[in-house]
Amino acid sequence: MNAPGTAPQSPDFRLMIGDEPFDPIESPVPDPGLASAKRATIVQFTALLTEPDVARVKAAYGLVLDRFIPNLAFLERLDDATVGRLRADFLVRSCAALDPALKLAPWIPATGTPLRLITTMFDDTDADTVRSSLGAAGARDVRLIDDRPAGSHLFAEFALDDRAALPLIAAIDEVVWVEPDPDAVNFSVKAAQTIQSGAPGVHGGTIWDKGLHGEGQVIGIIEQDGTIDLNHCFFADEPNVPGPGHRKILSLTKKNDTKVNEHAMFVAGIAAGDDRASPGTHQHRGGAFAAKLVVRTRDNHLLKMLEDAKEKGATIHNTSWGLVGVFSYDKTARDADDFSFRNEEHVVVAAGAGFHEKDNTPPGIAKNVLCVASAKAFPLQMNDGDGLPGPTSPDKRRKPEIMAVGAGISSALVNPASPSGPYCLTGDPQVFGADATSWAAPNAAAAAALVRQYFTEGWYPTGKKRPDRSLRPTGALIRAMLLNSTVDMTGRPGNPSPFEGWGLIQLDRTLFFDGARRRVDVHDVRHSAGLQLRQRRTHTIDVDSNTEQLKITLVWTDVPPAETLHTLPARNLLRLEAEDPGGIAYVGNDINFPTGFSRPVGSDPPGAPDLRNNVHMVIVEHPPVGKWKITVEGTLVFGKQGYALVTSGALKSATPLRATPTVEPGAKEWH
Repeated sequence: MNAPGTAPQSPDFRLMIGDEPFDPIESPVPDPGLASAKRATIVQFTALLTEPDVARVKAAYGLVLDRFIPNLAFLERLDDATVGRLRADFLVRSCAALDPALKLAPWIPATGTPLRLITTMFDDTDADTVRSSLGAAGARDVRLIDDRPAGSHLFAEFALDDRAALPLIAAIDEVVWVEPDPDAVNFSVKAAQTIQSGAPGVHGGTIWDKGLHGEGQVIGIIEQDGTIDLNHCFFADEPNVPGPGHRKILSLTKKNDTKVNEHAMFVAGIAAGDDRASPGTHQHRGGAFAAKLVVRTRDNHLLKMLEDAKEKGATIHNTSWGLVGVFSYDKTARDADDFSFRNEEHVVVAAGAGFHEKDNTPPGIAKNVLCVASAKAFPLQMNDGDGLPGPTSPDKRRKPEIMAVGAGISSALVNPASPSGPYCLTGDPQVFGADATSWAAPNAAAAAALVRQYFTEGWYPTGKKRPDRSLRPTGALIRAMLLNSTVDMTGRPGNPSPFEGWGLIQLDRTLFFDGARRRVDVHDVRHSAGLQLRQRRTHTIDVDSNTEQLKITLVWTDVPPAETLHTLPARNLLRLEAEDPGGIAYVGNDINFPTGFSRPVGSDPPGAPDLRNNVHMVIVEHPPVGKWKITVEGTLVFGKQGYALVTSGALKSATPLRATPTVEPGAKEWH
């Protein structure tokens, strides 16, 4: 929308890939019919496609339209004959072959061989053909990973001894993207000051006292290079064989040479460790001590690991590690986002990078992953402990997003005796740092398990356990509940800040129980019922008092971007607006940084819309009493986009989750 009195602006048709945006219409056009082979081709349209447009171009030209490139373009694999027909279509502005150099990730190491690489292929690729093509280009030890049956893509891992062969790899028609296949590192460092011990979990006792301990929940633990000892009392059972009948460990997957180590023991213990001899009473028990675990050692394919954990029953997934030397949105980040989008009831939690690292890395920088940094132990919990500040580089998204206690925690330790017999050794970390994002992440994963249990046991909306109201929340709703529960950390000025994200988890601010002052109102919209382009939905709440802060959180699980968009991973964009009883409006993420509260629309200077993050907040410290309107709009959506909307404060009532909000098809102008 143009400002009043200004001339209309020409649309921006530049493609936002590579080092510099460029207009594809200026690219050379190959002679039609010269090649029958399919090549990577950028198809740019004259405007956003409507649903009928999408159906027509898919049927007429066999387009897939799954790899969006700003502006108004998609990456397809097409032969010259189809390109010729497309150029004659009134909706098509240009068709240009993708420069093979744009298939190479900029973070491929400039020195050293052999290179360990992974490529993503177009979905119509023949596996034998691409294996042969890679070998002819100089690749060795080629390993194909076909995730197409699960809704993902075909990948190839291989070694390349001559970096001069990189252009040959990129020139293979079936190849979409080439990037390093990196190693991982655990995120843990020594504390800067004396750490005071504290109970695992954030406000764990308060929620435990209500009867939520993780019953019926399963947390997946993906460890970088170690595994747990089943002889430890936190994980043992009789018979002590992982499986559906085991009280704690549903599955334990490890490589042949994987050894028990402290990192894996500590992470699993923080999440759900519980003494078999004395359930629910050990002073170092985990935050969701009644939950079960699916534990495995990492390999180089996160999507497969998450799918395997899902098959074993896990819905919450913890990764207390990051990649070595990768700070961009890569395949691991895409795997996490792809899995989260296609499996709406799942949540991936990741540790942010520790202070000794250079920058935050995948999987924590993925859009749909809850990235966690560490806070110190009580009574210093309002101060950050371990964790690098955001934003992500180069796209400036907010990571880390949230804080959990990662210091002063005692948990499961490795038995120094060998061979190990039954034992119950706990305490402070002996090998790894005592203050670490590695420990904060499983605390957040345990909190996510308690949030999920809150809904599956039917506590919402009455605050009383009602099995007849049992619901299966989406991952977006679990993330929204955790983010809505956060409190501004007084040890850091401003909110949200690059160090703390939105603040420290405090579950009792969002999990409503009968008799509490703060009530929560929730809307959980799945993709199948999600918003379409320019569609908006309005929800209403009734504020009963201005003495409680009003906090509104919108979270959506976004579609993974095209591989070439590592600098601009945002795809579907939603907009949040809240209007008070007097007509004063607030827009999501237009926050006054020093106070941490939302600025009314019309404030000077006006806040820029947030086009990067898929978490939006409106925070009003003393909200006017009366009816508020909360509107969610699909400002840029391909297909349908689900979302979760969580509002907490002094509310008169809460909306049952089965209620369907009003849908308005018209577009709403931006303020």
